[in-house]
Amino acid sequence: MHIRIEAETRRGLRIIGEIPDIRLCRVEGYNGIGKTNAIKLLRLCTGDQPFTGNDHSWRTFRNQLKSVRVEVVGLHGAQKIEWVADPSQWPEAAEPLGDRIGVIRIDGRVARPRDISPLLSVHHVMAADTPVSVLTERIGTAQKRIQEWDAEAGRQRQEEIELALGELQNRITDCTPSQLSRDLTITVEAEKVASNLTEQLKTAREQIKRLDRAVEVSTQLTQVRGRGPEMDQKIQELTERLENLDGQRQELDNQIKNASAQKHQNEKAENEFENAQKHLIRQDKAFRTVRSHLQHLAAAAGVEPSEDALTSARREVSQRLNSLLEQQPRVNATPMLVELLGSLASSLEAAEEENLGTSVLIDSGEEGRDWTVTGLRETFRHRLEVLREQTPSADAERLAQDIEATRGRLGAIVQAENALGELETAQTSLDKAEGRLRKATKGLPEQTARNLEDLMRVRTNLDQETRTVQGDHARLTHARELLGGGKTEDALAAELVQLCREANVEVGRLRGHREKEQLDLEELTRREAQASQQAALAHRTSASRMSKVTSTAQLLSEDSDLSWLRNVIPEIASLSALSPVDQAEVLSKVASAIDRARDSLASTYASLRGMETALGRLDSRIRQPSSQTGKETPSDRAAKLWLADEVRLWFESEVVREALFNGGTEVKLDPDSLQLSWIATDGQINERPLAAFSSGQQAFAYTQAQVARLDRDENAASNRLIALDEFGSFIDAKNMSALASYLQARQAQAPNDQVLVILPLEISPAIASPNGTTNERLNALRQRGYFAEAFQL
Repeated sequence: MHIRIEAETRRGLRIIGEIPDIRLCRVEGYNGIGKTNAIKLLRLCTGDQPFTGNDHSWRTFRNQLKSVRVEVVGLHGAQKIEWVADPSQWPEAAEPLGDRIGVIRIDGRVARPRDISPLLSVHHVMAADTPVSVLTERIGTAQKRIQEWDAEAGRQRQEEIELALGELQNRITDCTPSQLSRDLTITVEAEKVASNLTEQLKTAREQIKRLDRAVEVSTQLTQVRGRGPEMDQKIQELTERLENLDGQRQELDNQIKNASAQKHQNEKAENEFENAQKHLIRQDKAFRTVRSHLQHLAAAAGVEPSEDALTSARREVSQRLNSLLEQQPRVNATPMLVELLGSLASSLEAAEEENLGTSVLIDSGEEGRDWTVTGLRETFRHRLEVLREQTPSADAERLAQDIEATRGRLGAIVQAENALGELETAQTSLDKAEGRLRKATKGLPEQTARNLEDLMRVRTNLDQETRTVQGDHARLTHARELLGGGKTEDALAAELVQLCREANVEVGRLRGHREKEQLDLEELTRREAQASQQAALAHRTSASRMSKVTSTAQLLSEDSDLSWLRNVIPEIASLSALSPVDQAEVLSKVASAIDRARDSLASTYASLRGMETALGRLDSRIRQPSSQTGKETPSDRAAKLWLADEVRLWFESEVVREALFNGGTEVKLDPDSLQLSWIATDGQINERPLAAFSSGQQAFAYTQAQVARLDRDENAASNRLIALDEFGSFIDAKNMSALASYLQARQAQAPNDQVLVILPLEISPAIASPNGTTNERLNALRQRGYFAEAFQL
């Protein structure tokens, strides 16, 4: 590859401008000409940070470099890579530049730093390196790779996976599948309890009905024994009085008929009178029927059969009915309120389990009036207990009975009003019939007409008396029907004995037993209402959860975006064929697996970032062995073990072992003490601190070892620039020749590597050279201060 660098600098910073396309290249030049700076700049371009740990040198380099353009051509996998950078945009601290490096183009297309890594990498091998510096460089490289991966891909990938797993887990946990079996069991038990209480309530109500009837019969029997005979005698007297009045009316009608049958002057007048009399009798009969009906209705309604009395009674009863109807929603709403408060209190308890008890749920805007979750839950529970003590179902039943009775009386009053209207119509018809009869009388002889008028006057008085007696009879008959239900004393006594036998109670203890049974009924009614509400709530809860479980199972088994989950957990694919309970069991397992995966994900990424920190601490300890290390973490231990394995691989090289350990074997690093140990040729185990190996003695061995390490890199870029720097100070001519031979030999295995050997001019071989390149070197030195040629000795 051919490298060109165009750099505008200030205050003495120099960077060589060209590295020719020579696979094994030797660069010699004056000190300070910019050979090493060029390698550092190329490392920056390829994503490395050569100034790590030396912010001062980095700021000097950054501030003295005004602008730079780097071009690399002749690459394997690309024709040209170009960087155009403005160093003023680079950070103040010595950290990887990333996208801040500047504009990057690969074959003319804009690219990013991550696009460079597979194509080109730059490696700077210093002859002055020691085992400590080599290892710290490896630690720094590993730490940088973790940082870069985490910054560019790791953190985003973790968030993406966590988001996907979190959304999936929320879908499953929202339907709380683990609660389905419990909810179904609660529902079955609640319905069983409610059904049992319903049967008990039914039996208790039947018993109360028998006891109520027995008490009623007992009361009627007492009334009949005290007033029945007297009332029966009075009714008999009134009945006889009505029969007597009917007889008198019949006799008067016959007298009127006989009187009208006498001879008179006009045949036509006689016929007219006869017809009028018959019409009057019909109207009188209709009038008496309507009047009797009105008397019975008024007696049933408990009101006088007059317009004013009926209107007043209807108004009073209507107002009472409206009052009762207004109470009905409040009484009937009590069971609903009990259920609502229970549900809200349960939800608030669930929130308390999530440590939300002190959270403000309702902000009233007034000081000291905010409602917390716990405060609201306690208020709901207190109100719930108060409502449960009100036996809402028993109250509702009594209210319904009062409403029914009031409606019945109101209906009787309305019927009485209608009958009163019919009576007025009948009275009008009767009056007209009487007028017609009086008019027909005028056509009869004078004496006959006078006699008929007297008879009709007597009949009118008789009708008035009949009305009075009939009203008394209707009221008394109605009262007698109410008294004992119209039954005789013997019939009532027989019924009472039968009812007490069915209720399994003695007659003398009837009322006390009935009061006890009524109290038990009210308690049972309250318990049955609560049990029914709880059963209904449990049924709704289990049905809702079952629906959610089924829909979630369908989503997991059919959603195309979740095919990866079905591959991981094959049971999900057959969810649709399972019962809801079995589906819930599988969903619970899936939720647990996702939970473990999320924990593992967090632990893995935390461990990775912990490794980055641990590598930094390990680097500090290697540089300063006497520094305080603090408590060792699992990541610290893993970093030490990794370093020990790196040392083992590094010292597998026979050249390195020969140079450092005189051919010793089984070189190991104690990760705790950072002591090297090996078995010498005489079989003895030797030890030496890692930091005890001085620079210079083993420069040649280090160089080969580090190049060999690069050869083992499985993630190597397609093109590599390997710069071997500062060798003139540490490697003599003999070892330099051996180094050249080694590098030339490895070219066959790494055809895309370009190796650059950097030497200072003052210790290089004489400018005069037998190969005829003297003039070229001189010209290059005069023009650029360095020359580049193939490395060979």
